[in-house]
Amino acid sequence: MSQARLFELVYLLLEKGKVPAPELARRFEVSVRTIYRDVDALSAAGVPIYAAPGRNGGVALMDHYVLSRAALSEEEQGQLLTALRSLAATPGLAAGETLSKLSGLFRRQEPNWLEVDLSHWGDTAEDSGKFQTLKEAILSHRVISFTYVSSYGKATIRRVLPVRLVFKGRAWYLQGFCLEKQAYRTFRLSRMLALAVTGQTMAPSPTPPPNIQDSAAPSFVTLHLRFAPSVAYRVYDELAESQVTHLPDSSLEATATFPEDDWVYGFLLSFGPNVEILSPERVRRQVGLLAKKIWEQCENPDAGCQGSSDTMETSLTKEDATMNEMIFCQSCAMPLTDDTKGTEADGSLSPHYCKYCYDKGTFLQDMTMEEMIAFCAPHMAKATPGMTEEQAKERMQSFFPQLLRWKENA
Repeated sequence: MSQARLFELVYLLLEKGKVPAPELARRFEVSVRTIYRDVDALSAAGVPIYAAPGRNGGVALMDHYVLSRAALSEEEQGQLLTALRSLAATPGLAAGETLSKLSGLFRRQEPNWLEVDLSHWGDTAEDSGKFQTLKEAILSHRVISFTYVSSYGKATIRRVLPVRLVFKGRAWYLQGFCLEKQAYRTFRLSRMLALAVTGQTMAPSPTPPPNIQDSAAPSFVTLHLRFAPSVAYRVYDELAESQVTHLPDSSLEATATFPEDDWVYGFLLSFGPNVEILSPERVRRQVGLLAKKIWEQCENPDAGCQGSSDTMETSLTKEDATMNEMIFCQSCAMPLTDDTKGTEADGSLSPHYCKYCYDKGTFLQDMTMEEMIAFCAPHMAKATPGMTEEQAKERMQSFFPQLLRWKENA
């Protein structure tokens, strides 16, 4: 008789409640008779376990049975207390009381060597309230509504069945089933505004949400940067030591991968003149254009932000596409080089359009802008790791109206 099997049997019944004997036999790869012998052994040892015959029968523990602290080794007890300590300061999770109770049960006090506080500076109460609201909605399977501000600056009202909270990359996310999209979506908590729990309840989907890394990850960009020595402290705040190289002149170079959305441009601009973007060139150019916009607004303070409600990335892409037409095809927005340029009626290279859209002075496809976006979005998503077709469409819809072909046809 395996002692390990007996303990695992008890743990399994604590988790699942009543389990048919044949299912237990398959789980432990033994006979049904062996399972009943295990039940008798546990019962003789004082564990309140019983086997109920019949169609709805099975093996179960008496209600309210709990394991003695002796069932956990010293090391396991320490691991459990450490795990609870790491959760104790998480917004909305009352792990502190459980930690105190288990410490008393185990008759041991772990050194207070770890403290985690994942709330924002100065607004712990607001974070805790949002966590508690989402926790209750998840456990009660109730639909929530909120206004969500996407990384492209677009605010939409969402109705979602929340499924789980995930902490990833220094931020909290909610994964849930979006009723409008009829699919799982991932939302960053800090961008969820006016959160409310509705009276609608829904049964959870039998299909669990995808891994957060695969579900709604933005497109990523690898940056090669050079920093002035005066901002070394910030470099190590944001990057791993292995990503940073010290140069003879005391400056620092770093190569790191970031999500390519508004955040990365704000991050780079926050270093002011103390960072140089070595590559890629398009990011270097876009940050320069944005810095120019900031300078122009500061030079003319009466201008403010009027007429500039686009997102950072959208405004940059628009300006890139209209002010520097030699860079992108003004029909499909693909990068434009001499090898990819189309031709004019006289055989010369087109300064505006690629060969896939334009040949001998004529557009090859009779498409509307919406049809072009639908055609291009799958290719953009495939070429950009982590980007979905829906994200590609959203991005294209923001800047395609500024491309020459569609401006002329507007």
